[in-house]
Amino acid sequence: MIKKLFLTIALLVLITSCDREENVQHVEIKTVHGVKVSNVETIKIEKKDSFSGTVIPDKQIMVSPKVVGYLKEIKVKVGDRVRKGEVLAVIDSSEIKPDVKKAKAALKEVEAALREIDKAVEEVKALKSAAKANYNFTQRTYQRFKRLYESEAVSKQKFDEIKTKLEEAKSKLKAIEAKEAQLLEKKKGLLAKKEQVKAELSKASAFLSYTYLKSPIDGIVLKKLVDNGNLIFPQTSVFQLGSYPLRVHAFIDSSYAGKVKVGETLPVKLKNKVIMGKVTEVDKSADPASHKFGIKVDIGNPKGVIPGDYAVVEIPTIKVSEIVIPISAVYRIGAIEYVFVIKDGIANLRVIKTGKRIGNKVIVLSGLHEGEKIAVSGVENLCDGARVEG
Repeated sequence: MIKKLFLTIALLVLITSCDREENVQHVEIKTVHGVKVSNVETIKIEKKDSFSGTVIPDKQIMVSPKVVGYLKEIKVKVGDRVRKGEVLAVIDSSEIKPDVKKAKAALKEVEAALREIDKAVEEVKALKSAAKANYNFTQRTYQRFKRLYESEAVSKQKFDEIKTKLEEAKSKLKAIEAKEAQLLEKKKGLLAKKEQVKAELSKASAFLSYTYLKSPIDGIVLKKLVDNGNLIFPQTSVFQLGSYPLRVHAFIDSSYAGKVKVGETLPVKLKNKVIMGKVTEVDKSADPASHKFGIKVDIGNPKGVIPGDYAVVEIPTIKVSEIVIPISAVYRIGAIEYVFVIKDGIANLRVIKTGKRIGNKVIVLSGLHEGEKIAVSGVENLCDGARVEG
């Protein structure tokens, strides 16, 4: 009753808002210029069913350390996006660092000994070269004196002196060669020790690097399972990570069984925005209690979206014809909506009821028919019964 009264008053206000004169016997029709008129049209609108879903990661990965130690520092929190190789937490390394330091010192010592060996080998090579030259020279001298001795051109004493010098030169060369071989064998041992120390250093360095707990994937932190100060072991799960792409897990009415296909693209509403996602998985059976089956829709890696977020998956059903008019054509008084229907150049005020907005237009639920002409601009200047001129 109150609504009817309000509507009656509103209509009277509009009707009497046109130009009035003191003399009720003479009524002048108001003419309004510059009003844009358009035909009422219908468009096809796709109806959709909506189903609630939850954002989930592609996979869930548990991150554990490779060494035993106390958790010293946690560098990430739940919901943080992380890159592969990013440090998630730091483990106390006080028991591992001395091993690295010791291995480095041992490696430095071996390398110094190798440098000394290389220097000694070079010196021996120089001595060997000189001794070999002396031996070759003495040998040639011996051969010459041997021929002279055989022809009785020199004495046996002189020949024996040359022979003795040859034996001395040969003995000296062999001694130097033995020294060289000894040095080379020692160098071989030092090289083997160097490889051993390098392996120990590599192992100690690896264990030291393991004190930095790193992400094995590009993903997001789902859970932190251990607090600072706790003693952790290789079997201790410290973090739970989720990998990309993110997906929406939704449950669909069984009436859609066989209609939703893997590879199909569906709109997904997330945090006031719509993302087009690709169906990657469809359950082959429905839950006997809810009569719904699950689907998973790949949504990639949208900014600001994390696992656990609420989502809505929309499935197109049918297309229906709806009357749609520009929002600018709607004239409001309080909660009541009107349009000015133009017939024979005269504006006629009509009550309508609108529904969902689509961009700069609105669906008309009642009050208008396709093909009618309405004012779509300058409606604030119109009143019921006014003459309209473009």
